[in-house]
Formats: sequence, C-alpha cells, structure tokens
Amino acid sequence: MHCFTKILIDGALTSVWTDYKFYLGEKFSHCGVNPFQLVKGDKGWQIVYLIDTRRKTGCK
Repeated sequence: MHCFTKILIDGALTSVWTDYKFYLGEKFSHCGVNPFQLVKGDKGWQIVYLIDTRRKTGCK
C-alpha cells in the first residue's frame, strides 16, 4: 500500500510526492522522498520525470 504525501493536480499536469524506505533483503539501506511529474495525454497518465532524495537518518 502506498501513502502519498502530497498530490497536486492542474488539468493534465500532476505532481505526486511519496515517502519511501529501501531495504536490501531484511537490512535497512536508506529512506527519502520520490517526487513524480505526470502528464495526461491521449494514452492516459504517463510519468515524465522522477527524482529522489536519499538519507540514512530522520526516516519516518
């Protein structure tokens, strides 16, 4: 289940932020935020840009 931190929509443009925690097997590696930029076109919503932050402390 995903918990989106923030969703902003303006017509065919959307910005979605979601927190994440990354594990290698059972071991915690890092956490951060994944911001996605989406555009709605003839084929529906498509991700056009994705970037992430990474840190090992201050994780929720």
